[in-house]
Amino acid sequence: MADLQITNAQHKLLSKLYYDDPLGFIEDVIVYEEKPDENGESKLIHVGSQQREVLKAVAKSGRDIMPVSVKSGHGTGKTCVASWISLWYLFTRRNSKCMIVAPTEKQAKNGLWQELKFWIDNSPFLSSFFVFGSELVNVRDFSGEGTQAGWQIELRTASCQENVAGMHGKGGTLIIIDEASGITDEGIWAALDGATTDKNSILLMIGNPTKLYGRFYDSHNSMASKYRRITLSCEAKDYRGNRKLIRQWLETHGRTSDFYRVRVLGEFPKSESDSLISIDELTSCYTRTENRGLYYPIISIDPSDDGGDCTDIVAGVGYCVKYWHTIQGKTDGIKNVAQVLKAARYLRANAREFGFPDHLPIDVIIDVTGVGTSTRDLLRLQERRENIRVIENKSSWAGDEACEKMKDLLWYTMKSILAELSIPYCIESEDYSNELTKKEFYNVLEEQICSRKYTQPNGKIVIETKQQLKSRGMKSPDKGDALSLYCYQLQKYKPKVCYGSITSGVRIRLSGNQYGVV
Repeated sequence: MADLQITNAQHKLLSKLYYDDPLGFIEDVIVYEEKPDENGESKLIHVGSQQREVLKAVAKSGRDIMPVSVKSGHGTGKTCVASWISLWYLFTRRNSKCMIVAPTEKQAKNGLWQELKFWIDNSPFLSSFFVFGSELVNVRDFSGEGTQAGWQIELRTASCQENVAGMHGKGGTLIIIDEASGITDEGIWAALDGATTDKNSILLMIGNPTKLYGRFYDSHNSMASKYRRITLSCEAKDYRGNRKLIRQWLETHGRTSDFYRVRVLGEFPKSESDSLISIDELTSCYTRTENRGLYYPIISIDPSDDGGDCTDIVAGVGYCVKYWHTIQGKTDGIKNVAQVLKAARYLRANAREFGFPDHLPIDVIIDVTGVGTSTRDLLRLQERRENIRVIENKSSWAGDEACEKMKDLLWYTMKSILAELSIPYCIESEDYSNELTKKEFYNVLEEQICSRKYTQPNGKIVIETKQQLKSRGMKSPDKGDALSLYCYQLQKYKPKVCYGSITSGVRIRLSGNQYGVV
């Protein structure tokens, strides 16, 4: 189908017609049809009932400037409806501007920005009106000679207040905050508020409700009267996501669990939970700026060997996880070692970028309980050639004041390290064996880590066993176990403070057997 060109006069008529009608614009202007299947058949997609509620709220905000806050479960179409709103707004308001803001550039580019590209590319009308770029979507000049200056959608990250300030369009300003729960700096919110004080301006925040603090949380609680509030749930009748997965989550987690509340119901987690690690604690790692205070390269592996679970391999430098690989099903030591060496060579090849001296040996910590011995033995044969240092972790340890057993200590250590750890969200890489490139990986990671419950029968942390997890319908927490090994090894390199007398100062363990006094 050829592109449908639009004249200046036609645009004036259409923008007036759809100025207060985003739903009509979507149904009439956006070519709204699924791609043909292998038989060449396709069908129209209808706007969902929950998406309609968002569109109605935004249309009202276009008249009274009251901001809209949308909390959502997983796969409810929130990203899709946000992209429609930005296209509708820009089309119907000449010389307007839209700013899409996310905690990190990767979150924005792998979410809303890609959704924009999809709808522009798949519409002969929109592709003739908009020009899609890596950080800008411009409006074409109606004469066909370039683009309209200043009439555009911009992509920005909430890295600092200055990065989101000074955004004003002559015809109005639309600001869409994607993954809004991840922006907690009030200075940034003040700058965003200032950008939408003009007439015809709209502020839309949207995301999963993972945090119990920050403006997004307040917009549904203490500041609720100042916002139009909407909740998108996966339990809606016309939900078009993976219903089988939702049923599985209901069976394994229960409707009152924090995981189900956040990922399905679109509700904020409860303030108290019997899960050792909350969703907030884990998802905060996705947007955290890298801390390069520790530059030691580490690889952890939780082998399944001939077992029925998965083998997970985590590789990183200090607080920064850089590589993750999962081997599905039954594996042997040879296959495990091949993947560990691949991870080691990946770290070594990127040593300068990742910030560690490439001559340093790479620690490889491995769980040797039961099935890990063959992997350990084969890895030791590669120590000198690959400049790696194989470290065993055994479960024979008796415990300490805080934890009952080694498995409890590993996860308790992981909980503390998560406050500083960086796990990048959906990295761009040509190596798709790296799980960090896949969106679905993060859902599994959250389910495995944030669902493990704990008790304190004698004042000590005791986490669920794998048998207890599986009795609740959960899979083995292989990803959590692998990450806990990584964090446990990293903990050994953190400076440890030992307080002496006032005159002797503070004795600090730097690394290994080296100490300093301050």
